[in-house]
This record gives sequence, C-alpha cells and structure tokens, in this order.
Amino acid sequence: MAGLGGTAEVRRLTAHATQVDLGMLRQGRARVCGPGGEERFESVAELGLTEGTSRSVSRALQILDVVAVRSREPVRLVDVVAYTGLPKTTCHRLLATLTNNGLLRVDDQGRFGPGALLLATGMNFLSQTDLRSLARPLMEDLALETQETCHLGVMQFPWVVYLEKVESPLAIRMHSEVGAINPIYCTGLGKALLAFSPSEVIDQVCAMDLEPRTEQTITDPAHLRQELAKIRERGFAIDDVENEAGIRCVGAPIRGHDGNSLAALSLAGPETRLTLEVALDLGERVALVAERISRQMGYRPAAV
Repeated sequence: MAGLGGTAEVRRLTAHATQVDLGMLRQGRARVCGPGGEERFESVAELGLTEGTSRSVSRALQILDVVAVRSREPVRLVDVVAYTGLPKTTCHRLLATLTNNGLLRVDDQGRFGPGALLLATGMNFLSQTDLRSLARPLMEDLALETQETCHLGVMQFPWVVYLEKVESPLAIRMHSEVGAINPIYCTGLGKALLAFSPSEVIDQVCAMDLEPRTEQTITDPAHLRQELAKIRERGFAIDDVENEAGIRCVGAPIRGHDGNSLAALSLAGPETRLTLEVALDLGERVALVAERISRQMGYRPAAV
C-alpha cells in the first residue's frame, strides 16, 4: 500500500518500537526495545527500513500526533496540513492509509479522529502495565485518607500522560481523564518525573519554549533547574497553580532500579482546600507511598 510501505511494513516497525521519537526517525534512527525491556537506538537501515519508508512513517506519525493526541475534536484535511506543514497530497494519502488500517476514522463531514485500533492499542497498553495494578490499592487508600484526587502518570516526552486515577469523594474536585496529557514542566506529576530523569532529558526540556499555562508557570529555564534541584532535595514536587487555574498539586516520583523515574504519583485539588501549607504536609505522605511502589519496581535507596 502506498505511503506507509504497506501494512506488513507498519507491523514490522511497531513490533520493534515501543516508543517512537519523531526527531530520531528524522535523523534515521529509531528507539527500539529488546526482549528484556532495555531500550536502545538503532539506525532504520539496521531495522530493514528504507529511507523513504522511514520518512513516510515519520510523516504518518506526525499526522497521528495531530489527529489522535493533540486534538480534542475531529479535524479536517486543511487543519492537518496547517498543523504538520506537510503537502496536501501527502496528508491526503497518509490520512487515507491510516483510516483504511483502522488507526483513524473519518465522519460524514470529512473530519478525522482516532480509530478503533488506537483504542484497542491503548487498552492493551493499560492491561499490560503492571504498575497500575501495583499502584491502584495504594492510590485508593491515599485518596480516601486525604480526600483529594490521586493520579498516576508516566512520561511521554515532552508530556506527562495520566495512566490511572482515583477520584476525590468530595463534590468540588479536579476534573481529569485517564489518557489525557499535560506539559511535563508545569505539573506535579511532570516535575516529579523530570527531577529524577537523566540530565539530558532535563536539558531537552530547558531548551524548549516553556509556554505559560497560568500566571504561576515557571517559564525561565534557570528557574526551572532550581525548582528541580529543590524537588530532588525534598523528594516531592509542587504544582503551585502552574498548570491549571485554581488547581494545586503535589507529586512524587516512582523510581526504578537505576534510581531514575519510571512514573509519578500525585494528589490534586482546588487551591482553596489544597493550600500551599497543606501541599507541603501531603508531599511527604505522597513521597512515602511512591517509595513503597518504587521498591516493588526494584528501587533501593542508596545507603547513607
């Protein structure tokens, strides 16, 4: 099939790749995962992919990113062209290929949205993530104890993705959805993840345009680095109304055997109830629960 090199070619790539970095593909490299879960980068040539195929896959992933990740409503062909900067004929061809293979759908008004195959893929991802089953009972206890909404999130650079949540039992609470994304640099989950990430990841974020989400968002890279150092020192992060107006959040990292963050746990609520003083108190509680999960994921704190 034109565009993506045929369904077999797509399946062969997705069989290798657990995370696809568009920038890496443009440079002729892909992030692949070995049988033991270890990640490495390989050239597309070593994976048996031609330069033309990798370019088509990269462009198709750009389109998927616009239609299925960033947009909250169906989009038209003209919107895809505007957001991706790709030629109209290329967008039309790849949209047709993605739709024919179930990754996208098109309605009777010619607007494109996520397809059933993406839903199945997402559900399969969730069902295979043991972290959720480990964290869920502790999240339920934490939400009940604190009366605030508890979230579990993972990094999908440069975003944090909500993997699981337990709602606050109170009527006034934060609205969120599993599968939703937010910037990594201005959320409690995101900053907890970022503070305990490798230095090159932090450098990448600090090199980005740190767009303000509220008046409190940290947009200066030097200030952000200072904030991350403070998070590493105390063990938890505070989103001090930096991502969403009226909402304060406290998050702590879930770490793997190498000490780097695998995920993060947070509590979030209205700023009138979750004051800064309360957030500082709850931070230690969230950090303790996150460390319990971390130990189950193989993390062991360094001996003092």
